[in-house]
Amino acid sequence: RSWEETGTCRYGTKCQFAHSEAELRAVERHPKYKTELCKTFWESGTCPYGKRCCFIHTTKVSLSNASLMTLS
Repeated sequence: RSWEETGTCRYGTKCQFAHSEAELRAVERHPKYKTELCKTFWESGTCPYGKRCCFIHTTKVSLSNASLMTLS
């Protein structure tokens, strides 16, 4: 029987799955995560990794606007 059916888990504290948002662990990221532009996305406007990519996906227009804001 599943946790959804019974409201309890037969594995108790040894269960490796989260049964609520409170049990979810924070995702640990590499210190350089999303600190550099994705070369593929920058050149072609698309990236095969999508949301899983470790690099920044931004358009040239939004990057220009961000640069202008930091300069002013």
